[in-house]
Amino acid sequence: MAGKTINGSTIIHFWNEHQLSKHIESAFGKEAELNRRGMKCFKDSFKSSIWKLNLLTKKGPSSIILKVFKSYDREKNAVELNMYSKARKAFGDFMPEIYHAEYSKESKNVWVLMETIQSLESQVVYTPHHFDQIIPALAKMHARMHGHRFYEHRDVFAGWLPEYHSEEKIQRRNEIKELTLAYLEKAMNRPDLNAVLAPSYSQIQRIIRKGPHYFPELLEAGQSICHSDLQALNIGCNNIKDARWNVKFLDWEGARYDPCWFDLVSLVGVFLSYRDDWRKDETAIVARCARLYADEMRKYGIVFKQDPVTLYTMAEMQLILEKNLYLQLYWEVEGVKRGYLLRGYMEKINKAGKQMGL
Repeated sequence: MAGKTINGSTIIHFWNEHQLSKHIESAFGKEAELNRRGMKCFKDSFKSSIWKLNLLTKKGPSSIILKVFKSYDREKNAVELNMYSKARKAFGDFMPEIYHAEYSKESKNVWVLMETIQSLESQVVYTPHHFDQIIPALAKMHARMHGHRFYEHRDVFAGWLPEYHSEEKIQRRNEIKELTLAYLEKAMNRPDLNAVLAPSYSQIQRIIRKGPHYFPELLEAGQSICHSDLQALNIGCNNIKDARWNVKFLDWEGARYDPCWFDLVSLVGVFLSYRDDWRKDETAIVARCARLYADEMRKYGIVFKQDPVTLYTMAEMQLILEKNLYLQLYWEVEGVKRGYLLRGYMEKINKAGKQMGL
């Protein structure tokens, strides 16, 4: 059944039944076999299961990543699978190598064998200094399908890649705008949330009503195929000791055609939101990263008319106002979980709102 838990026995049975050793011969040789010991599960949810498998090869022990996409008809799984197959020609050098994909008619799951890429999270004490190694790769990736370059190859992505300006996404942003206003009202009835919201409630309400599109400059700066979830766990590198990293991006389920500056916020802004130890340096970190990104994009013929720090701030505000503020309020009001970033978002909206005339 779709969504069924994957375990070691399931993997061994599927591996043998579908003779997966034969499908990885070109990468590991004809003698490659699955080592039944030492399988490690990184994740097993209703959506996917991710394992590190050990191999016995003629050249010695090796490893491979198995990702089982449960229920292929789920939209996000379909996006990631299509990125690995249909978009590989454009983005293969930014992804793990895919050795084989096998569809199970019985479970309707897709089993994908891919290259083992070590995440940054498992190798370094992740700090903003590492952004200097990641941003050049991010800019190079964005430049591949930026603006008109995307439309020249749109047939490759048509029908499966979410696009920011599509009618569906615009409608959803309008829906979230109304939901945000409704949850703001509900949150004001909670004493603990009222204390956070009351000082700027009227201003926030007025700003949200202007939306959901606040900064046309972001669209003018151009859209690219974005990863959208650039946490350390989803950024990999197998040559971490070298001066220049060969960066790969992992877990592409959130891929979409978005304003390109959104990904820089995903990389830098989300990290800073959760790291109090670096918050005092946020202005300097953002300035350095935004300018580095603009400089790297210029190498590929993409020149931004607006100041890079201003574009970054616009992207951060747009994401907060069109989605992230709603999520924090929803989680708190409905008791899903704590909205740890709510206070910080309110401070950012107040500050940037005044700077940008919102």
